[in-house]
Amino acid sequence: MTDPTPGPGPDLVIAGAARSGTSSLAAQLGHHPDIDAGKVKEPNYFSRHLDRGAEWYEGLYLPRRDGLFRLDASTSYASPLYPDAPARLAAAAPDCLVIYAVRQPTERALSHYLLRHFYFHIDPARDFGAALAGDSFYVEGSDYSRWIPELRKVFPEQQVLVVPFELITERPQEVTAQVCRLLGLPDPPAAEHRGRRHRNNVVEYRHEAARQAARAFRRSAAYPMLRSLLGPGRMRTARRVITREAELPSEDKALSSCTAEQLAMLRSLDERAGAATMEHLAAQDARLGIAWSGLSFAANAV
Repeated sequence: MTDPTPGPGPDLVIAGAARSGTSSLAAQLGHHPDIDAGKVKEPNYFSRHLDRGAEWYEGLYLPRRDGLFRLDASTSYASPLYPDAPARLAAAAPDCLVIYAVRQPTERALSHYLLRHFYFHIDPARDFGAALAGDSFYVEGSDYSRWIPELRKVFPEQQVLVVPFELITERPQEVTAQVCRLLGLPDPPAAEHRGRRHRNNVVEYRHEAARQAARAFRRSAAYPMLRSLLGPGRMRTARRVITREAELPSEDKALSSCTAEQLAMLRSLDERAGAATMEHLAAQDARLGIAWSGLSFAANAV
């Protein structure tokens, strides 16, 4: 990677997939002294907030300087809700390194539904089967056979780093070290526990008033500034005060709500997403001299 360049775009992006360890990875990378993680983890500028303008985006980061890399960890950049986001990102930051995390597709889709249902309250579907019947959002978000080629269409292959969820959760230091090598940075501080503290387990608010207040706060202009002042650690402490662990269904119970046709659709998703993942990881292993393909869900999926 070349040195960071001026402009409205980031130098390092975690573009997805949501619920695949992206928060842990962003937290781990953000501890590197030469990586500016910004005032918020997910600016979502090139997806839903482009209308806020480049000045707003610039204001989320420190002033540009040589050797300081900007990190944008917006998983909406590889979301079916924003199909134009990869091209917008590439137009603004053609030289950025794009990280795409992958998790067992059905597991990822279910985790995404549970988060949106229990925590954000933006999916009213009573169970996973009803969610799949009402929308293809979760399946499309797990379809790596779409998103890996989509990213490679607008970025050179060597700028797209696919990372297995299993590696992020079990050996995060190895992932961050590889990212730093690609950026031309020294290895990150040895603090694997930091990323683990930032895993987003599915929780629910203790009271509806707290959920409404938190939602208004996240949408306010003050949110980036206050989050920057408090830091992600204190923010997560505050969240723990007003939330509790959600009583979630087991994977077997959640899948029991699916029809035979839906289960067949999920099996097909696992197969094609696994094949696309293995194809990219095999080439990536050979290019970088690593062995990540054997750690991925896809190694045993097809």
